[in-house]
Amino acid sequence: MIKFVKILRFNNGRKEELDDKIVEERNINLYLNGELIERIIYSPPFKEELVFGCLFLKGYINKKNDLKKIVFKNKNYYTDCYTEVENISNSSLLKKQFSIKSSKLFVLMKELLSKSIVFRQTGGTHISGLSDGQNLISFFEDVSRQSTIFKLAGDAILTDKLSDTIILFTSGRISETAVQYAKRLGVMAVVSRSAPTDFAIEVAKDADIMLIGFLRGSRFNIYSTNKNLKII
Repeated sequence: MIKFVKILRFNNGRKEELDDKIVEERNINLYLNGELIERIIYSPPFKEELVFGCLFLKGYINKKNDLKKIVFKNKNYYTDCYTEVENISNSSLLKKQFSIKSSKLFVLMKELLSKSIVFRQTGGTHISGLSDGQNLISFFEDVSRQSTIFKLAGDAILTDKLSDTIILFTSGRISETAVQYAKRLGVMAVVSRSAPTDFAIEVAKDADIMLIGFLRGSRFNIYSTNKNLKII
């Protein structure tokens, strides 16, 4: 995920050559039943989780067994991924009722950000995580904010954790797309240390998803609520 490159640094009028750490960026051309459906920007590794998550969040599969074939063909900075899907099975997630202490949100966000090892070295990644309301059950760091969620979804499907997810944590801006993915994941809340967009707030309200932004220091903002989730 990290690559060393030669750079020329200017500092106070002086220049020097040195090695710098850069985050790797790759692309996957995702084919479904012979048709190109998505070009995904991501950072290695976890290609399988990425593809499963993308197919799930886009509505092409509901369970891991819906994917009948997956083949990767690497081409330098690009990978062609060929998948086949037949007869998508039905899947439903039960509505939960849950309460969480506000202090726990800060603990979980702090834990998530502590996992941002590549960001601390390169400044070039995002991180997202899923929680059952007590612990982080998975987290992924990536050059693409979207791909962090793809990987989370893929991991949840492959390890049968989907029913355990309560909260989606993310380090960056909350977009409408992120909220749509959260809805598909069945989470009750999306929590970020950054801001949501106006469209994200409206989608969250319609989807009955609690949207929390600017969770930092000792404060946070609630932009939409969930009738089954209480902050205490």
